[in-house]
Amino acid sequence: MEKRKVLDERAGQLEAREREYVRELYALSKKYLEVEKERPLYSIMQKTFGADPFALQDSQMYKRGGYRQSKRKQEFARLGRQVAVERGLPAYNRAVGLPIGQRQLEPFLISGTNIMVEQDDTHHLNNVAIQQMLDDIKRTVIVNLDIAHRMLTVRAGKEVTPETINLYLETLQHTMCGGAVAQEHMSEINPLLVKDAYAKVITGSDEVKDALDRRFLIDIDQLFHPTRAEKLKEAIGDAIWIVLRIPTLAVRMADGDEAARWAAMQNTMAFIASYGLSGEHIISDLAYSFKHARVVRMGNKMWYQRMRGTNEPGGFPDGYICDFMQAERDLPARRFLEVAQEDEEEALKYSRAMHEGIGGIAAVIDNVLWLGFYMSGGIGFSNTVASAAYSEVMNEISMELIELSHRYMQGVRKVPLRWETVRTMVNSIIQYTMESYEKFPTLAEFHWGGAHRVSVIGSIAASSAAMLTGSSTMGLMAAHYAIAFAMKEGWLRTGWAGQEIQDHLGLPYLCSMRPEEGNLVELRGLNYPMQSFSAAHGAIRGAAVYAAMIGRGSSWCLSPVVKVAFADPHLIFDFKHPKLCIAKAGIRQFMPAGERDPVLPPH
Repeated sequence: MEKRKVLDERAGQLEAREREYVRELYALSKKYLEVEKERPLYSIMQKTFGADPFALQDSQMYKRGGYRQSKRKQEFARLGRQVAVERGLPAYNRAVGLPIGQRQLEPFLISGTNIMVEQDDTHHLNNVAIQQMLDDIKRTVIVNLDIAHRMLTVRAGKEVTPETINLYLETLQHTMCGGAVAQEHMSEINPLLVKDAYAKVITGSDEVKDALDRRFLIDIDQLFHPTRAEKLKEAIGDAIWIVLRIPTLAVRMADGDEAARWAAMQNTMAFIASYGLSGEHIISDLAYSFKHARVVRMGNKMWYQRMRGTNEPGGFPDGYICDFMQAERDLPARRFLEVAQEDEEEALKYSRAMHEGIGGIAAVIDNVLWLGFYMSGGIGFSNTVASAAYSEVMNEISMELIELSHRYMQGVRKVPLRWETVRTMVNSIIQYTMESYEKFPTLAEFHWGGAHRVSVIGSIAASSAAMLTGSSTMGLMAAHYAIAFAMKEGWLRTGWAGQEIQDHLGLPYLCSMRPEEGNLVELRGLNYPMQSFSAAHGAIRGAAVYAAMIGRGSSWCLSPVVKVAFADPHLIFDFKHPKLCIAKAGIRQFMPAGERDPVLPPH
């Protein structure tokens, strides 16, 4: 009995000391809160929640009214009742299922736009800009014309001149819209339905460029910073590539594989009309050339269980996804470390460009479209990463990397590709990120799930290491390390359902060249076996690839032709300002292509 009493007293003393220790820590932290209030993160959280970002308790809990706090959900409830009355069957009804609860349904402030959107407006079916982004990728096919021109001169005895090429390009604008050229009694298409269908030329030769009608040219000199344009033109050379955009409506009705068939057919018909061709031998060779010989499709074909053919998200290589991104094209092609050492404000432009592309394109393709739609049937967990991808949080945290690089890496020309060197910097930036979650309760609430924080911490680690070294492999190594070790050691968990498993596997397999285990980072994709079902990992791989390109001062990630093709100003979706397009769609100000109004009754 006496022994138990002594033990109880010791336990009480220990508990008292622990409580005192906690109080001391909290009291100490309060000394630094005034400094933290100067961070942009403070104002971001204050605007999002309308409350003190440091508050440990939610004074509005149970007072928000559930779904009624959201104007969009109120609208859905009203429209659901309308649909139910019109069709005589129940429709959307918030009374069924589990209640939403009383937490705040916080809106998203889209970074770089000052536009606030509701969560529901980031769902891919509600956001027409996200739909158009995917459509603009799926409807793109790039074909090299050099083989076809050689075939015309050698096999058909035709002369290829600037005049014949320009005639072919003008004819192609007609055939791409479904216009007939060889058989006039063929059915044609209402031009308003297919007004987004066209074709343009890419070349790296100034001589060839001067001979072409400028209306049909994607002009590298006008669209890219001179230092980037020079590298792109040198890589492309005097080859002539034709970028074919089939109608949005066509890929809505079929799938991405339709793009190659439509492009090959209309391209062949344009050649037949422009060069007066007849005879099956030359036409069959042209058709083969436009379908298979030096044809660049945006995505590889997946296996049967993953559905659909080429030009679909599961088959996009990560390098291509990063070449779709255009946010950096106005910046000089300089190494990030060199810029950060000279000027922090200039380095911030590179960092913002990187997060614009990753958050507005890579995260959307991976989490919203591939995982949230193709793989999961549209469950709506696109919001899992949207709050991380669209917000200013990533930019705010990256400012720490820029400051550290500017302060402590003066005179360092290149960060060596040694893990021990990179790990020091990764540990610093990840510790800073994790401490931000612990200092700002509202930030932990904003990124309410493990997948949110995996996406933020993984992307920050990947982009930091990749920008410093210029190596996408080192960037992905840093991401695996940050999630599987630093984050797990600090918080004892990462995401749901053992989400960290892939990251433990990723480190040992990272440098393997076997496609089912490793492969070059630029050649991996959303369907990569180790990460097929993992939220956020596509954005992390995108961060590694795109940041590495910016880090080494390159002008493209995997293909200079794909990079130039998506700089085209005639695209409906602006791949240079993806977040602005998504934000505009969130407030119903983005007009997509592929609508059927010209052939519908008045409504």
